[in-house]
Amino acid sequence: MQNVAPRTWLAGLGFLGFGLLASGFMLEYGFGVLPCPMCWWQRYAHAAIAGCAALGYWANRPRIGAAGVVAAATAGLGVAAWQVAAQQGWLPYPPSCAGEDQVLVAGADLLSAMATTHVIPCDLETFRLLGFSLAAWNLPAMLLALGGAGVLLLKSR
Repeated sequence: MQNVAPRTWLAGLGFLGFGLLASGFMLEYGFGVLPCPMCWWQRYAHAAIAGCAALGYWANRPRIGAAGVVAAATAGLGVAAWQVAAQQGWLPYPPSCAGEDQVLVAGADLLSAMATTHVIPCDLETFRLLGFSLAAWNLPAMLLALGGAGVLLLKSR
Protein backbone atom coordinates (compact mmCIF):
# COMPACT_ATOMS: atom_id res chain seq x y z
CA MET A 1 0.00 0.00 0.00
CA GLN A 2 2.89 2.34 0.68
CA ASN A 3 4.03 2.32 -2.94
CA VAL A 4 0.64 2.94 -4.56
CA ALA A 5 0.50 6.31 -6.29
CA PRO A 6 -2.22 8.77 -5.20
CA ARG A 7 -3.67 8.85 -8.69
CA THR A 8 -4.00 5.05 -8.57
CA TRP A 9 -6.03 5.41 -5.35
CA LEU A 10 -8.24 7.97 -7.09
CA ALA A 11 -8.71 5.69 -10.07
CA GLY A 12 -9.80 2.89 -7.75
CA LEU A 13 -12.25 5.17 -5.96
CA GLY A 14 -13.58 6.38 -9.29
CA PHE A 15 -14.13 2.82 -10.49
CA LEU A 16 -15.86 1.99 -7.20
CA GLY A 17 -18.29 4.90 -7.59
CA PHE A 18 -18.88 4.17 -11.25
CA GLY A 19 -19.36 0.46 -10.56
CA LEU A 20 -21.94 1.16 -7.86
CA LEU A 21 -23.79 3.56 -10.14
CA ALA A 22 -23.66 1.13 -13.07
CA SER A 23 -24.90 -1.76 -10.95
CA GLY A 24 -27.91 0.30 -9.86
CA PHE A 25 -28.83 1.08 -13.45
CA MET A 26 -28.17 -2.53 -14.49
CA LEU A 27 -30.58 -3.76 -11.81
CA GLU A 28 -33.16 -1.19 -12.92
CA TYR A 29 -33.00 -1.54 -16.68
CA GLY A 30 -31.73 -5.11 -16.93
CA PHE A 31 -33.80 -6.77 -14.24
CA GLY A 32 -36.68 -4.37 -13.59
CA VAL A 33 -35.72 -3.49 -9.99
CA LEU A 34 -37.18 0.00 -9.69
CA PRO A 35 -35.41 2.42 -7.32
CA CYS A 36 -37.16 4.28 -4.54
CA PRO A 37 -36.33 7.94 -3.77
CA MET A 38 -33.74 6.96 -1.15
CA CYS A 39 -32.12 4.66 -3.71
CA TRP A 40 -31.80 7.66 -6.01
CA TRP A 41 -30.17 9.66 -3.20
CA GLN A 42 -27.61 6.88 -2.87
CA ARG A 43 -27.05 6.89 -6.63
CA TYR A 44 -26.29 10.61 -6.42
CA ALA A 45 -23.61 9.82 -3.85
CA HIS A 46 -22.17 7.12 -6.13
CA ALA A 47 -22.04 9.59 -9.03
CA ALA A 48 -20.39 12.20 -6.81
CA ILE A 49 -17.76 9.68 -5.68
CA ALA A 50 -16.95 8.83 -9.29
CA GLY A 51 -16.96 12.48 -10.33
CA CYS A 52 -14.79 13.76 -7.48
CA ALA A 53 -12.29 10.95 -7.99
CA ALA A 54 -12.17 11.62 -11.74
CA LEU A 55 -11.69 15.36 -11.26
CA GLY A 56 -8.93 14.78 -8.72
CA TYR A 57 -7.29 12.29 -11.05
CA TRP A 58 -7.35 14.46 -14.18
CA ALA A 59 -6.46 17.68 -12.38
CA ASN A 60 -3.69 15.81 -10.51
CA ARG A 61 -5.14 17.08 -7.21
CA PRO A 62 -5.46 13.91 -5.13
CA ARG A 63 -6.27 15.67 -1.85
CA ILE A 64 -9.13 17.64 -3.39
CA GLY A 65 -10.51 14.55 -5.10
CA ALA A 66 -10.21 12.53 -1.89
CA ALA A 67 -11.93 15.27 0.13
CA GLY A 68 -14.82 15.23 -2.34
CA VAL A 69 -15.03 11.45 -2.10
CA VAL A 70 -15.11 11.69 1.71
CA ALA A 71 -18.01 14.16 1.54
CA ALA A 72 -19.97 12.10 -1.00
CA ALA A 73 -19.33 8.78 0.75
CA THR A 74 -20.35 10.28 4.09
CA ALA A 75 -23.63 11.42 2.57
CA GLY A 76 -24.15 8.02 0.93
CA LEU A 77 -23.36 6.26 4.19
CA GLY A 78 -25.89 8.44 6.01
CA VAL A 79 -28.66 7.68 3.53
CA ALA A 80 -27.86 3.96 3.51
CA ALA A 81 -27.80 3.83 7.32
CA TRP A 82 -31.12 5.71 7.50
CA GLN A 83 -32.74 3.36 4.98
CA VAL A 84 -31.46 0.23 6.72
CA ALA A 85 -32.61 1.59 10.10
CA ALA A 86 -36.04 2.34 8.62
CA GLN A 87 -36.21 -1.14 7.07
CA GLN A 88 -35.56 -2.59 10.52
CA GLY A 89 -38.21 -0.33 12.10
CA TRP A 90 -35.72 1.68 14.15
CA LEU A 91 -36.32 5.01 12.35
CA PRO A 92 -39.17 6.34 10.22
CA TYR A 93 -38.84 6.78 6.48
CA PRO A 94 -38.84 10.32 5.13
CA PRO A 95 -42.45 11.51 4.78
CA SER A 96 -42.09 11.88 1.01
CA CYS A 97 -40.81 8.33 0.73
CA ALA A 98 -43.24 6.10 2.62
CA GLY A 99 -45.94 4.09 0.90
CA GLU A 100 -48.83 5.99 2.47
CA ASP A 101 -47.63 9.32 1.09
CA GLN A 102 -49.99 10.86 -1.44
CA VAL A 103 -49.21 13.08 -4.39
CA LEU A 104 -51.74 15.64 -5.60
CA VAL A 105 -52.43 15.48 -9.33
CA ALA A 106 -55.11 17.37 -11.23
CA GLY A 107 -57.97 15.12 -12.38
CA ALA A 108 -57.35 15.59 -16.09
CA ASP A 109 -53.67 14.71 -15.69
CA LEU A 110 -54.17 11.65 -13.52
CA LEU A 111 -54.10 9.01 -16.26
CA SER A 112 -51.08 10.50 -18.01
CA ALA A 113 -49.26 10.85 -14.68
CA MET A 114 -50.01 7.22 -13.84
CA ALA A 115 -48.76 6.06 -17.23
CA THR A 116 -45.41 7.84 -16.95
CA THR A 117 -44.61 7.68 -13.22
CA HIS A 118 -42.77 4.66 -11.87
CA VAL A 119 -41.89 5.70 -8.32
CA ILE A 120 -41.96 3.03 -5.69
CA PRO A 121 -42.10 3.78 -1.97
CA CYS A 122 -38.98 3.34 0.12
CA ASP A 123 -40.73 0.96 2.50
CA LEU A 124 -41.23 -1.58 -0.30
CA GLU A 125 -38.10 -3.72 -0.63
CA THR A 126 -38.05 -4.91 -4.22
CA PHE A 127 -34.77 -6.84 -4.19
CA ARG A 128 -32.54 -8.66 -1.73
CA LEU A 129 -29.14 -10.18 -2.44
CA LEU A 130 -27.98 -13.00 -0.14
CA GLY A 131 -30.60 -11.91 2.39
CA PHE A 132 -29.60 -8.24 2.51
CA SER A 133 -31.30 -5.21 0.98
CA LEU A 134 -29.40 -3.06 -1.49
CA ALA A 135 -29.20 -0.32 1.16
CA ALA A 136 -27.49 -2.80 3.49
CA TRP A 137 -24.99 -3.64 0.74
CA ASN A 138 -24.34 0.06 0.28
CA LEU A 139 -23.10 0.42 3.87
CA PRO A 140 -19.82 -1.49 3.38
CA ALA A 141 -19.38 0.06 -0.07
CA MET A 142 -19.53 3.56 1.43
CA LEU A 143 -17.20 2.51 4.25
CA LEU A 144 -14.77 1.21 1.62
CA ALA A 145 -14.91 4.54 -0.23
CA LEU A 146 -14.40 6.44 3.03
CA GLY A 147 -11.48 4.22 3.99
CA GLY A 148 -9.83 4.54 0.59
CA ALA A 149 -10.23 8.31 0.54
CA GLY A 150 -9.02 8.52 4.13
CA VAL A 151 -5.87 6.58 3.30
CA LEU A 152 -5.29 8.85 0.33
CA LEU A 153 -5.72 11.98 2.46
CA LEU A 154 -3.28 10.68 5.07
CA LYS A 155 -0.83 9.46 2.44
CA SER A 156 -0.74 12.70 0.45
CA ARG A 157 -0.01 15.01 3.40
